[in-house]
Amino acid sequence: MLDLLIEPWSWGDWMWRGMLASTLAAIPLAVLGVFLYLRRMSLLADALAHVALPGIVVAFLLTGSLDGPVMLAGAAAVGLLSAFAIEGLAKRPNVRSDAAIGIVFTVFFAAGVILLSTTVHDAHIDTSCVLFGNVLAISDRALWMLGAVAPAVVLLVAVFYRWLSVSSFDPTLATSIGVPVTLVHYGLMTAVSVTTVASFEAVGAILAIAMMVVPAATAHLLADRLPTMLLAAVGHALVSSVVGMYVSIWVNASTAGAIVVVGGVLYALAFLFAPRHGLVAKLIRRHTRDVVLQG
Repeated sequence: MLDLLIEPWSWGDWMWRGMLASTLAAIPLAVLGVFLYLRRMSLLADALAHVALPGIVVAFLLTGSLDGPVMLAGAAAVGLLSAFAIEGLAKRPNVRSDAAIGIVFTVFFAAGVILLSTTVHDAHIDTSCVLFGNVLAISDRALWMLGAVAPAVVLLVAVFYRWLSVSSFDPTLATSIGVPVTLVHYGLMTAVSVTTVASFEAVGAILAIAMMVVPAATAHLLADRLPTMLLAAVGHALVSSVVGMYVSIWVNASTAGAIVVVGGVLYALAFLFAPRHGLVAKLIRRHTRDVVLQG
């Protein structure tokens, strides 16, 4: 067993590069996912991940460049535009919020695909990589971009932690004590868009969604306080990344897919065996209560 853990590190530098990239992607995605989860906005992560593609394409059409800052700026701009569009639609009395998200992200994503296939011919944008990632073959440019974005996002969350926490739990209270709730909301949307783009080459847009939602949902089963929930989500993300990397190597499968599957297994274990909120614990408490009542 020890040989199975050590041997992949002797096959080339792709192993440590892949492990570093998956970790750098997983941590900020998990942290942001917690705040989206608390705000009941997990589905919005799906929308922002998909609309990043048209943001990249539009940025290329305007600048002729696919440099990291250009892609991040394009994704952030279109991400904010989509957030405004979703908010505007959701406020209409005859439009449900989930329908607004579905309409906006599908239309924006489809527009990006059309632009990519009709007007962008020399950008070398790999749509398969954008959607699913390829962490074991991540480029130097993408690794540097992740190395810059991941700590910046975590630092910003730490700096604005109080605003984020208060506005996530009680927006009315946050407004009454002077927290700029709207600014915090759109700042969070921008951070999600930028982090998703930075993670494209590592895990792809589709799997980045899972890496935001699954750790947060797992952490909610394990913790009742926000600091503990954040630590649990980051721990889940790290374990999923490391174990998923090894699983993908052992079975020769997609690394990002293996990471998410491992994350799903961890969620299932938490769902069953979490100390307070797990299914087994609830059944035991119910059985104990019934015995006491019958006695």
